[in-house]
Amino acid sequence: MAVDRSMWRRCQRIVDRLSIPTPFEPGRFVDALARQRDRPVELVPMPGGVSQCGALVATDHVDYLFYATSTTRLHREHILLHEVGHLLCGHVDDRSLTALPPALLPNLSVDLVRRVLGRSDYSAVQEQEAELIASIIAQRARRGPTGGTGPVDPEMADGLARLGSIFDTG
Repeated sequence: MAVDRSMWRRCQRIVDRLSIPTPFEPGRFVDALARQRDRPVELVPMPGGVSQCGALVATDHVDYLFYATSTTRLHREHILLHEVGHLLCGHVDDRSLTALPPALLPNLSVDLVRRVLGRSDYSAVQEQEAELIASIIAQRARRGPTGGTGPVDPEMADGLARLGSIFDTG
């Protein structure tokens, strides 16, 4: 499924309204997003073995962004930005907490949760939007305020090299 121009423009407009800190740090970015939305957003790491993806849990008073910790920094960041994409697009899915292991939610009442957003339950269009938002934010974060690429830290460079090797046919 190809991304159409209207989706691209819509996602760019959403990202245009964001404050992306330089240097980019996911925690600072999410804090700024929470202030901008005037609604708390909490990061919840998921320990190794639980999942290699993320989830968004929105309660009446706070949004929780779950992300895998048993992966590379680049992948963790993309997972987080993908879930931010779902949050910013307002993707709503009224289903139970069965998408996440109960051990991850010891302080949340099931009755409090309005919606849970999990990768496997989105439509293809919603997934494309979240991926596009994540990619645009990541691209802008890497460029910084001057539009240059700036230095790439070693872990990011390693992750990008491994990603590039997937497409290496030689």
